[in-house]
Amino acid sequence: MTLRGEDCGRCGGAAHSAACGAGGLVPIFCGSGGMLLDVTTALAGLGLFFLGARTLGDALKRLAGRRVRVAVARSTDGPLKAAGMGLVMAAVTQSTQVATFILAGMIRAALIRAERAMMVMTGVNVGVCGLLFVATFDVRIVVYAVIGLSGIAMTRARFAPWRDQFSALFGAGLLLFGLGLLRQGTVPIAGLEIVTGTMAAISGHDILVFLAAALLILAVQSSSAVGMIGISLAGAGLFGPEQAIALAFGANFGTALNMALLTRGMAGRARQLAMFQVLVNLVGTAVTLPLLLAESAGLIAFGPIGVIAALTGDAGRSVAWAFLLFNLIGAGLSGLLLPWIAPVLARSWPVTRVEADAQPAFLEDGMLRDPAGALDLAILEQRRLVAHLAHLSAIAADPGDPAAGRVAMAQRVDGLLTLHGRIAEVLRDLGAADISAAAYERLARAVANHQRLDGVIHTFAELAGMLIDRLTDPGVMGRVSRGMLDGIDAVVMTLAEVAQSADADERMLLRAMTGDRAETMGRIRSSYLAAEEALAPADRGRLLLATNLCERLFWMLGSLVEGLEAEFEAGSEDGVALPLPEAA
Repeated sequence: MTLRGEDCGRCGGAAHSAACGAGGLVPIFCGSGGMLLDVTTALAGLGLFFLGARTLGDALKRLAGRRVRVAVARSTDGPLKAAGMGLVMAAVTQSTQVATFILAGMIRAALIRAERAMMVMTGVNVGVCGLLFVATFDVRIVVYAVIGLSGIAMTRARFAPWRDQFSALFGAGLLLFGLGLLRQGTVPIAGLEIVTGTMAAISGHDILVFLAAALLILAVQSSSAVGMIGISLAGAGLFGPEQAIALAFGANFGTALNMALLTRGMAGRARQLAMFQVLVNLVGTAVTLPLLLAESAGLIAFGPIGVIAALTGDAGRSVAWAFLLFNLIGAGLSGLLLPWIAPVLARSWPVTRVEADAQPAFLEDGMLRDPAGALDLAILEQRRLVAHLAHLSAIAADPGDPAAGRVAMAQRVDGLLTLHGRIAEVLRDLGAADISAAAYERLARAVANHQRLDGVIHTFAELAGMLIDRLTDPGVMGRVSRGMLDGIDAVVMTLAEVAQSADADERMLLRAMTGDRAETMGRIRSSYLAAEEALAPADRGRLLLATNLCERLFWMLGSLVEGLEAEFEAGSEDGVALPLPEAA
């Protein structure tokens, strides 16, 4: 590897900064690895891109407090404000891909509604076009600083109170750095002689230029890079304004295809946002491409070519103006039609059951104006969360394919913990509210129950994750795993019924079911561990850990049942022990 551009075996000295530096890597990575280095660089970038998106999303969930939600809501409470926020985001991220993933994380964290995030994306689409007009700020300096400083801060005890904030910054930095690596590995494709030669050969056919630009986007992952190709070819006299415009329109269409591929693993509201971004480019294509072809064929006298010719006579600048015209039309029309588009997207990619269960049914941001009523609603939401434990139990008892079962379990746990965090936030705020002594006692019970519930969720998830793979085992471990999970399922299903109905008979049955299981677990351990030939050494260790976890889980469930029973008894006079409303 080399540090000096003039010695660079990959890009040839003078071309070093454009071919190798622009994608986001420091020059030391520019070596003689050729195509293999390009492929592995792109692969590393893709991995860091998705890791950054996950890290950012997890941090945003932890930061999704009421004050943050209110601040985001205020900054996007109108079309102009939302679009303005999109322009700012475009200046920072310099990429519609990064902006989409950041907003998707905010949607999952309930920081912003999907419809408002879509309006923000209209501003992002217009904002990124500025990259082709001006020499942009080298974002690598900021990205490297953010990753370095936030990474250091995350490991220092003195910054522990702000760890989630630094984690969000670190995730955003990884997201941008990953995209830079992805471009670093793919941009050299655009400089290949076969690519530039092909583009020059088809310069007389607008539709072929359009399709070639769309395919090139899928290869190089950067509309800016494709735009620069058009500017270079136009500057060399190989492209006229007409072909430069066709290339810009094709690049935007390719961006839609690329976004659909990158976000195919999303679901629910996040997928709705991604498909809105796809739709922005499809709307732009549906309007601009027919007009371009019609004007080229002489069917209309004034179209995109005429508009851009009035703005600039330079073929290279035509690319930048074509990008801006395309996105003004696509984003503008999509924004105007958003009241009709959003319901269609919601029907096409509906909110998943997991996502719906993770959203509060009884909590609202303004509820703390009535602290007593807010406490009632928080307790109802807590009971709703307890009832949703049945979903975990159903997956553990019958996971189907073990791999699919682990994924479903992780998604359910993530949803339950999201709702748990929203309830915990309200309970914390109520601690500082002006409430009566009796209400404060109820609040203390609710906080204690919430801590127990957190332990139940984590312990159940750990135990189920350990046993799901062994359910299909025909041997001893399979029988033990099925027995444990079936027993837990019976208790959790009864607990869910009690949380829903508050039925006195069910509550009595539940107290009996959650009695001390230490002796039972001890007998299971002794009987199977004593049979030396029945269990492999690895399974003996697994059985020991599983029975300990199961014993702990039953103890936690029993403690939670006692806490709920105390709340039912204390709240029976004012109606809190009634069945949950239909909203649950």
